[in-house]
Amino acid sequence: MRFGIKTGANEFFYLKPVGMSVKEVVEIAEKNPDTLIPVKNGAGWEGEIEAEFLKPVIKSPRELKTIIVRIEDLNHLVFMCHKSERELKGTRALEYIKWGEKQGYHKRPTCKGRERWWDLGEPQVSQALCMMSYNDRHIFWLNNRGLVDARFYDIYTHKNTYNFIICLNSSISFLSVELNGRVNLGEGALDFKVYESHEIVILHPDCLNNEVTKNVVEKLCARPIYSIFTELGFDPNKPIREQEPNPLPDRKALDDIIFDVLGLTEEERKEVYYAVAELVKNRLEKARSV
Repeated sequence: MRFGIKTGANEFFYLKPVGMSVKEVVEIAEKNPDTLIPVKNGAGWEGEIEAEFLKPVIKSPRELKTIIVRIEDLNHLVFMCHKSERELKGTRALEYIKWGEKQGYHKRPTCKGRERWWDLGEPQVSQALCMMSYNDRHIFWLNNRGLVDARFYDIYTHKNTYNFIICLNSSISFLSVELNGRVNLGEGALDFKVYESHEIVILHPDCLNNEVTKNVVEKLCARPIYSIFTELGFDPNKPIREQEPNPLPDRKALDDIIFDVLGLTEEERKEVYYAVAELVKNRLEKARSV
């Protein structure tokens, strides 16, 4: 598990394609990396950069519509260039770097600490990712599609990715996150650090049936992930223990895979749901009362 990209100058490194989608840029880059792509940044600059230097990046959780990262949902590209000025001679990428230097980006602490201020290194696309903080929505995404901003954590694994994402998105996992995270952010958000990720308790992915998990994940990806209360079938405005858990069908199907392997009774399964919902509700209500 690692931090996402820390650019030191988001308005320079993060770009939006003009007149085309991120998916189209990726397809063009695969076929003809020298193609000039019209892009704009957050500082008002607009121009063209070679496709080979533009990679899909996940900048905000709001971009992600389902549990699986889909390239068609992404809005941003990251300027990813490892070449020297000499190697870049005659390219639009070099012109963009020179524009950035005129703005003083190369003098920023994070940027000037690099051998080449514009070179973000070679981060690898992860198999999964999660947020740095949680409000009332718990989710781990199946990635394999894009690099991520520092607002996320990259998660790498050699295990079956569908099995892995099922284990991470089970209510047992959410319970572990709630118990190990720290409530020190605004509005009761749960702060979740890299070192705390090692405390998450999940079932070993090898315990699961590959075909079953793939089917469940594909069904779940057909919809957004809602608040934990909606997912588990609770009304947060009422006492949790006075309600009967009523998880969404695909949520229940996911949890049942884990619960069955663990051999949990019906009452124990309900207790997991009660505990997760209560922890989230208490965390949020405590913040409102301060």
